[in-house]
Amino acid sequence: MDKDKIIASEVLRDIEKIKSELNDGITSNDYKVLEEKVKTSAVILDELADYCRETIGSDHVIKMSLNIFLKDAISMWKKKFWSIDISGTSQGSIDIECSKLKLKRAFENLILNSMEAGASEVIIDVSKNQIQIIDNGEGITPDDSNQIEEQGTTKGRNRGIGLKMVKGFFLQHGWVMELKNNQDQGLSVILKKDPA
Repeated sequence: MDKDKIIASEVLRDIEKIKSELNDGITSNDYKVLEEKVKTSAVILDELADYCRETIGSDHVIKMSLNIFLKDAISMWKKKFWSIDISGTSQGSIDIECSKLKLKRAFENLILNSMEAGASEVIIDVSKNQIQIIDNGEGITPDDSNQIEEQGTTKGRNRGIGLKMVKGFFLQHGWVMELKNNQDQGLSVILKKDPA
């Protein structure tokens, strides 16, 4: 898929999500629900604005500590994704050389996927050899897993390709991505340094 289609798909996904949130709020006929849906839509618009800025603007590749990046980012994400609890743990230090904006976008895509799967909590765990993004959402079915493997998404018509972009971004930097249902509930996205 070329870059223009990817950009169009991301914009369309966000606009459709805003429409859906606002329609849900209006049909509920409840002011508090509508207020919540407007807040959610504002988060999505911020996401879209960030995405457009980083796609059109320049992005600089820098070497950084993933632990420090996440420590700073998690506090910002808690304000941005107010309806989900995001925390981080660290048992190791990883240095990564990439665009800070694209790295932020990759993690935010994973957090948004967790929110869409009904998660109320996301834990980002960094160890010496891997990064895990663990949520308590619905997880994925075997059919979802096959669809993600084949198309990069469980959503049809060029939608929801954020996961494919995240996988491609990390692959560019020598990381492989694996999706695995947790034993009790939810999904873990596991990123490991490619030994090849």
